[in-house]
Amino acid sequence: MVENGMTVNVKFKEPRVIGECAGCGGEIVEGETIVEFPDGLMIHYDRYCAMAFCLESGERKTVWK
Repeated sequence: MVENGMTVNVKFKEPRVIGECAGCGGEIVEGETIVEFPDGLMIHYDRYCAMAFCLESGERKTVWK
């Protein structure tokens, strides 16, 4: 097998873990787009994590006029 000479001896580093997503519970790694709240909580910048965070953190109420 012939190797690409430009990639021989290249060491790839794993991305550094910055924290945990308050929505999905997954890792937030360096370079990802996130939403950071004033209290330091972070969520991934996507609808799933935003919805999961709101449903976990908020209180369900029924509004009547």
